[in-house]
Amino acid sequence: MCRTDCLCWTLPLAGLRVTMAPVFTLVCLLAAISRVTSQRIPPYITKPDAQTKDYIKYESEVVLPCTAEGNPRPTYKWYFKGDEVRSTNEYIKVDSTNGTLTIPSFTDREQGEYQCAVENNVGSEVNPLAMSPVTTLTQIVLESWSDSGAPPTPIIKSEGQYASLECGDVPESVPPARFMWFRQGTDGTQEQVKESKRIYIDDKGTLHFVFLEVEDQTDVDIYKCAMYNDNPDNIQLGSPKKLTVKPETVKPQVPPRNVFKTADPQFLIGQKAELECVFSGHPIPSVHWYDLRRGPITTNKKYKLDKNNMKLQIVNLTDDDGGIYRCEGNSSTSDNDIIFLNVTSGPIWVQGINNQTIPEGRDATFTCKARSARAENEPSAPVWYKNGVEINMNNPPGNGKIQFSERGRVLTVTNLTKPDDIMCIQCRVANSMGSEFANGCLNVIEPISVTTQPPLKQGIKKGDLVNLTVRGTTDPGMTLRYRWEFKNETYYTELPPHVIYDDVTKQTYINTTNLSDEEYDQIEGNYSRVLFHNFETRRVSIDVVLEDGIVGPILISGAGVPIWLIILLILLILLIILIIICCCCYRKKKDRGAYRVYAIEKDTIYLHPDKDIEDHKFQNVTSIEPEGDESLKKRLNPNYDLSDDDMDSLDGYAGGKFNAAYFSDDASFVGQYATRASQDL
Repeated sequence: MCRTDCLCWTLPLAGLRVTMAPVFTLVCLLAAISRVTSQRIPPYITKPDAQTKDYIKYESEVVLPCTAEGNPRPTYKWYFKGDEVRSTNEYIKVDSTNGTLTIPSFTDREQGEYQCAVENNVGSEVNPLAMSPVTTLTQIVLESWSDSGAPPTPIIKSEGQYASLECGDVPESVPPARFMWFRQGTDGTQEQVKESKRIYIDDKGTLHFVFLEVEDQTDVDIYKCAMYNDNPDNIQLGSPKKLTVKPETVKPQVPPRNVFKTADPQFLIGQKAELECVFSGHPIPSVHWYDLRRGPITTNKKYKLDKNNMKLQIVNLTDDDGGIYRCEGNSSTSDNDIIFLNVTSGPIWVQGINNQTIPEGRDATFTCKARSARAENEPSAPVWYKNGVEINMNNPPGNGKIQFSERGRVLTVTNLTKPDDIMCIQCRVANSMGSEFANGCLNVIEPISVTTQPPLKQGIKKGDLVNLTVRGTTDPGMTLRYRWEFKNETYYTELPPHVIYDDVTKQTYINTTNLSDEEYDQIEGNYSRVLFHNFETRRVSIDVVLEDGIVGPILISGAGVPIWLIILLILLILLIILIIICCCCYRKKKDRGAYRVYAIEKDTIYLHPDKDIEDHKFQNVTSIEPEGDESLKKRLNPNYDLSDDDMDSLDGYAGGKFNAAYFSDDASFVGQYATRASQDL
């Protein structure tokens, strides 16, 4: 089965299909390589890759390499102090093929900043130009020491005392000089003075004697300071110094005293700082260092104590290393001094521009943000360049194609088109300590385009074919790759379960005919076909929904009714029953306390009001007897003879007025009787 992006060839042979996979794999590979190498790519400088400063000996040969990649192969040129180096320049030679700049004999005339530039052609009149970081060449200088020829003035000290010999009138040195001392005899022989716990040479060249010994004096010989720099062939000797030491019977005890410290040290971020603190005294003082924020300093990866602890080295400086340091002789109660270390820097990149490859139709953003060291002024606003030519930010080229934001620190190229917007962008930022330069090239490619895709939502039934065929195209220089994503699984070389790829038709599908019910149930879900390369990703999502009753692992196979629907109906019935019960309870509660007249009461002819009153504790109520008509008595109860006394009693109850309506055939008689009795009571 062939699952590559290339087409797979098959040959019919005796009713069989023979796949030419091995042969065609090679063909596909060669085609892919051809497509990539044919893609035009803007230049990319690989060397020099960082800003450098080099010190060069006078009249020595200098070779500056520059290498770059790109398609077509780029050509090279160099800029010196902002101007292109022409082929007519007899002091500087440039090889446009291999990018090398050569200075046969370097002098102060060739001092300055150099930048390599590479350029190629990626379209009609489209020539992106990339520029390297700056390389600064400086001539090594060490001037001669002036010597008046006058005899040295002797320095006279006693044994055990402190003494120092200064170089004096130190000549100019680029880079800064390093020092050593020699003891010169009358015969002209010279012996280098060795540093020890008692003898120290500081970074200014002064020779310190923590305490003097008789052996340090020079009766007939002299001391001479020597200085040198990056040119080992040039060493300068200073004026002679003479030292006389008067011996003592007993060496005196001298308490520690600070006699020298580094004054106003300033170092750049990333450099190694060296702080010096020289203490005199006898016995030899033990020097201790403290960071006033962090406490005592000991030797570790960050700090190194050297020369009897009189020199503190701090490596790979950062902003946090700036501050106050204290040096002490012997203990905290002894003499001590403080040094303020200033850590500074040229611009430090917060976000620099870089190379980008972006599909057509989108925007490209270049950010040029830098900061200074802590507590120092911020760098100036960036200066922008397009293909090495400075951009006027008030009137950028392209009729709105190039836009600036965030106070000129962000450049945006809008609505990219190929090849017109293939370009290289540069920016430069500066502060009081220096400048930084950055380059980034923009390559514009054709976007990924989906050429074939199935319906994105497919409702299927058992026996259907599920179409999952997705194909696309992209930029000729890119290799388009594919992967599947299904149910939280990613498939790069394999296919999701039950998915088939046909080598002949180039179709991807699922045939549900031969799937078991369990397998059929598993194919439901979202299938994502992802088309991608290094610079873009496109996703085609296909939802497959089962429409013949299989939803999840639970199935009512006989009726084909989903279980969730049955559960819903049961819950609805239960809800209706609950509502009916609530209504009945509410009605019963409403009728509570009211006397209900039942049918048996309506049919009752013979009433016993006296008994009713007695039962309800109305003992003092006079019996009610109807007045007058005997027929009324018989109506009430044919078997009851109402006496005159009874009638009189009833007349009294009714106030002498008998209302025959109380004894009507109306079934409300009982209720009216109870109400009237209650009122009289």
